[in-house]
Amino acid sequence: MKILWVDDHELLCVALSEYLQTHASELSATPIDVTPVFSLARALEEVNKTPSPDLVFLDLNLDDENRGAATLEHFQAGNPSKVPVVVCTGLTPGNDQEVEILRMCMRDYAARGILLKGGAHKKMFIGLSRILGGELWIPEEVLLRFARSTPAPSASRNEHHLGLSPREWDVGRCIARGLSGKQIARELNVTEGHVRQVSCVIYDKLRVRNRVEAALRVNAELGGGSGPDKGSS
Repeated sequence: MKILWVDDHELLCVALSEYLQTHASELSATPIDVTPVFSLARALEEVNKTPSPDLVFLDLNLDDENRGAATLEHFQAGNPSKVPVVVCTGLTPGNDQEVEILRMCMRDYAARGILLKGGAHKKMFIGLSRILGGELWIPEEVLLRFARSTPAPSASRNEHHLGLSPREWDVGRCIARGLSGKQIARELNVTEGHVRQVSCVIYDKLRVRNRVEAALRVNAELGGGSGPDKGSS
């Protein structure tokens, strides 16, 4: 089994990779080969090699530009072979905002499981074993928080307007409001480069040529005005 472990804390990344290989016989019925990488760009290079990895463990906070659920979204956009991805994170189930990030990873971006870096060593070992056995694994404390904090239904998360994904729809609505790339990045807590990338996908899906045409399409879907806002209240 070929595994890619992605974490920008190089010492931790190498230590976890070596731990996995050292205890391979206890965790998996098949031999394990682990490649540690320290950036999202390098991870995308590795996942597109032939043969591709069988499994990826991905930290969500890799650097200033790749943080939270957007990190998994970026990775999945460059993961054409749909290699299974497990989130390995320092996020905690005691924080409502962080619980929602974990929920988004499972619901919107097809994570195959969650490992908590700050969790008990024994639980992480059990989770690794279950994941390597092909199971979807979520720690019990995360499952309990999911059950207690189920969010109210949201149109942007439950309906694929105009064939756009939830994140694309969020960006599309910002475009329809006339926000700049910098303003959209700030509002959605992503990078300007990510906004440009998603915008290009939106233009392609909607078969439009620019922001104005995209805004018209989104506003029509929303039942609103004829174009982006001009700053009026």
